[in-house]
Amino acid sequence: MNQRDDKLRNLVLLGSIFALVGLGLSFYSLFHHIELKAVGHTSFSCNINEALSCDDIANSKFAEDPWGNPMGVYGIGYFLGLLILLITSRVKETLQRDTLQAYSALVVIGALVSITLFCISEFIIGKICPTCVGIYLITFAQLAVWFFSREAIPRPWSISGITNGAWYSVVALLAAIAVYQGVKPRAPSNMTLDNPKAGEELADLRKQIVDASKSAPGPLALLDAVVSPAVKIDLTAYSGLGEDFHRGSAEAKVKIVEFADYQCPACGNAAKTMRQIHQEFGDKVLIVFKNYPLDNSCNPSINTKMHQFACQAARYSRCAGANGKFWDMNEHMYENQKAIDATSLVAWVKTVGGLSDQQVKECDQSKDVLAKIQDDVKQANEAGLQGTPTLFFNGQKYNGNVDVESIRSIIQALLAS
Repeated sequence: MNQRDDKLRNLVLLGSIFALVGLGLSFYSLFHHIELKAVGHTSFSCNINEALSCDDIANSKFAEDPWGNPMGVYGIGYFLGLLILLITSRVKETLQRDTLQAYSALVVIGALVSITLFCISEFIIGKICPTCVGIYLITFAQLAVWFFSREAIPRPWSISGITNGAWYSVVALLAAIAVYQGVKPRAPSNMTLDNPKAGEELADLRKQIVDASKSAPGPLALLDAVVSPAVKIDLTAYSGLGEDFHRGSAEAKVKIVEFADYQCPACGNAAKTMRQIHQEFGDKVLIVFKNYPLDNSCNPSINTKMHQFACQAARYSRCAGANGKFWDMNEHMYENQKAIDATSLVAWVKTVGGLSDQQVKECDQSKDVLAKIQDDVKQANEAGLQGTPTLFFNGQKYNGNVDVESIRSIIQALLAS
């Protein structure tokens, strides 16, 4: 075996290995993106801290192309294309020059794109996505493999040869996009186009929201223009089963309804925010908590047990509330969110919620508690909830960050209006 054959073998072997790793990371990125768009947050391991967050990158305007295809789809098409080119170069010797020259061009392009995306991430978005960094490193590993094996690339270089070989990658990318567009989750519509006017009404509603967001002063621009009739506050039912647990006065000028999940990390941060808001504004603001567990054991609109203890946590918070301990249980679960499991929840509802063994058993079997949770879910779905936490101010959906400063500015604007 001569030196060129040896380098060619290494190029195909190492290039294929790195292409497979890149494919795996790209699929991971795509699955993360799909879950984020479905529920508004994820618990993926690539969310490490404030600076290293896949969620923040995937929520940016750079995460999708104008047709809604996530960057992960492009990664899949890119690495699949590289893999096809490398394999073809070995099994079809007559195509070796075209495929390897196209591979060379794509490796260089991939490295340049990686540099560009990293700069956007670091200097425009201000966050780093660990999964994306892994993909960037793989593109540079491909570049290194190509550089040290470049003598194995057949000469002379030819634009037409590169173009001919590049068609393999173009087909791979188009196939990845087509498959994604065919199988991607569709957001459920809460409006039924039962008659010809319904489409016009939907368009008018969207126009109202856009116009209001342009004309509303300051922080109020973050509120939908239209009040959602689906979000109801029930403060009159008997305590515990039908009542919405709340803080503040029912006569408050500002009424906030929060839909949340006890295993949602962003909801844990929102809980801290709402606690501080209550301490600052007291009876000037009514804060109402409603359940939206991301768990199909009580939420029929969720396809999987995304948060497998969320329904149990929602049940126990309401049963603790019937014992006058709702907010104690609520705060304890959010403060110990990472420790939530079936055993811990039973222990907490006894020690924090004050329930006996018999009361816990009754809570587990209560149809009334389940009905209330599912009523919250129904309200949220009808109001267009797309993730947790979601807040409504005086019935208007809030579309901003759930931090103390942002929420405070909305409240102050509403109190002054």
